[in-house]
Amino acid sequence: MSIGAKFRGKVVGGGKNWIFVNGRIRKVNRSSTKHLIKIEGGTHMSLKKTVAIAVAAGALAAISVPAMAFENEFHGMFRLRGIMSNYENAATGVLAASPKDRTTTVFEQRARLQYIAKASDDLKLVTHFEVDSSWGDTGGATGGRGLGGGVGADSVNLETKNVYLDFKIPSTPVNAKVGIQGFADAYKGIFLLDDIAAAVFSAKMDAATVTAGFSRLMDNGGYLAASTSPTGQKTADLYLLDGKFNVAKDTTVGASYYLLRNDYNYRTSDIHMLGLNAAAKLGPADLDAFFVFQTGELGTLAAKQKLTAWAGQVGAKVALGPGALRSQFLYASGDDGKNASKAKAFQSVNGFVGQSSSFYTAKMLLLMRNVYAMDSDKAIIGSTNNVNQGLMFFNLGYDAKFSDKLGATFNVGLAGVDKRNTVTASDSKFVGTELNAGVDYKLYSNLTAAFNAGYVILGDYYKQAAGVSKLANPYLTEVMLNYTF
Repeated sequence: MSIGAKFRGKVVGGGKNWIFVNGRIRKVNRSSTKHLIKIEGGTHMSLKKTVAIAVAAGALAAISVPAMAFENEFHGMFRLRGIMSNYENAATGVLAASPKDRTTTVFEQRARLQYIAKASDDLKLVTHFEVDSSWGDTGGATGGRGLGGGVGADSVNLETKNVYLDFKIPSTPVNAKVGIQGFADAYKGIFLLDDIAAAVFSAKMDAATVTAGFSRLMDNGGYLAASTSPTGQKTADLYLLDGKFNVAKDTTVGASYYLLRNDYNYRTSDIHMLGLNAAAKLGPADLDAFFVFQTGELGTLAAKQKLTAWAGQVGAKVALGPGALRSQFLYASGDDGKNASKAKAFQSVNGFVGQSSSFYTAKMLLLMRNVYAMDSDKAIIGSTNNVNQGLMFFNLGYDAKFSDKLGATFNVGLAGVDKRNTVTASDSKFVGTELNAGVDYKLYSNLTAAFNAGYVILGDYYKQAAGVSKLANPYLTEVMLNYTF
């Protein structure tokens, strides 16, 4: 190796002495070798300095290990929503009473904070927390969900949304998510769309994807009656198996089996749900459809009902002009309640744990659940089950994108029940028609301002008896700021 050459390997003197200086090999006089030590890595320096540098490098490596081994990710959102409506105080589901004549105003906000501790692409812990507040809340209450918006503001209201471990099982194609996590069924959320405590395993094998899981939805039977049973004895559990297969580049088909078992008083209810779904792209159009069938038993040990119910949907989305035109038709069977031994109403998880199903793709503000709703989550039709009346729903919408910052949406929806099971002055099944529109504008790349307005023309389903005041048509306007990071 020549003098001045870049150092690239070990240097062994053949009767000569060399030193590594500023990245290059330098020749030194033999008389100076008593101050040098030859190291088979190419570096020549005093032993004391060598040890000191080695110790410092080792310490630096030790304290650097955590930063090198983990990635810390932070994400989140903030939404401020102001509402003006004559419907906000009305009941969810069947509109049993006229909304107040005077307009109500509500201001609510939501913040979500997500932290992900990522050890590798195959192992991470996902946490997601939420803080909801309504301005003014209940006069300054300071303890509980959705509070803290009153004067003084102090409140203990941090909610757990998700806490789960996401990892790949070594030497297999299986990914596992274990803990409290978000879940959406394969049918646009008409059965279950919510956060649940579950163990979900999925595997992608060539063109096929298979998912299996278990969730404990409720425990100890407390959602039906006060219970002194030990934890784990009276439960509501969900078992699921989903499969999806890419039959072509833009065509997929899928199938599912879900078992919802309400074990309060030992298998009070068993709901078996079988489903088929498909999606395809044909030219400028995206098409999708699904069909689900339910069977099993509902009720109590003393009074059982044989369940036979179904639901189906077809949808299409077509690129048109500066946006896309979309349409959907959804049907869910209902029950008139005349046969005590049979149940024909499509069952969603709502009947067990509250509002846990939706049809957000319809983009309704009042007829169906509003995707932007927070604590004020109210709709004329609150779930697919619709108080066992079932549902017939059609919507037509257009989403426009005029520029990178400006967008708009226009929607019309028509809803009716499949079977009436309430006594009113009319035998009509037509619930009403919603017209809504909205505009959104990006103030910054991650901050959007939006305004939406909706109005429902009630159908003859809500026709009142003679002498009873006519129900007012519900309306709602909302203005929002949405920030994401």
